[in-house]
Amino acid sequence: MQLFILIALLCLLNTLLPDFIRNYLKVSRFWNRTSSYVQKLNSRLDTAREELDNERSAEHAGEYSRKIKEMRAERKVSEIEAEIKLFTQMAKLKQSTIDTVAYYVSKVLLSLMLIIVCTRNKHTPVMIFEDSFSLAPLGGLLSFPTGVYNAISPHAWALSCNFTLRLFYSITKK
Repeated sequence: MQLFILIALLCLLNTLLPDFIRNYLKVSRFWNRTSSYVQKLNSRLDTAREELDNERSAEHAGEYSRKIKEMRAERKVSEIEAEIKLFTQMAKLKQSTIDTVAYYVSKVLLSLMLIIVCTRNKHTPVMIFEDSFSLAPLGGLLSFPTGVYNAISPHAWALSCNFTLRLFYSITKK
């Protein structure tokens, strides 16, 4: 009975936990503050925009010098905006990498635990049915490593639990 519950629980965790971890990481980003580097870039951007406004409203000796100074200020603003955009894209890439790694690591660890439990208990049947209940066409396949008649092996139980729980989860997820 313990093996029955343990395998079912591991299959349930293997189905639900990776998506929970991924969603928790996405939600936890709402509480993150902007980094000090982005704050410095934003303050530099504000000063560059002020400089651009000053150049546009300032009186110059000639139209050509005013246009040159205005173009330099615009270039400075666009460079800082590009730097902010690059930094935020790199942060998003880093966050998506962390999401993917956490998802697959949790999946692999839980699957590995399930494989270890199944192989350590491969000769122990999970369930044994009475002789009145027959698993006739699949009896040998369902009880393969155990060798017990009318039994379900840990491998067959893990496979059926995984399939069933993932099917229910995909139906309820939509």
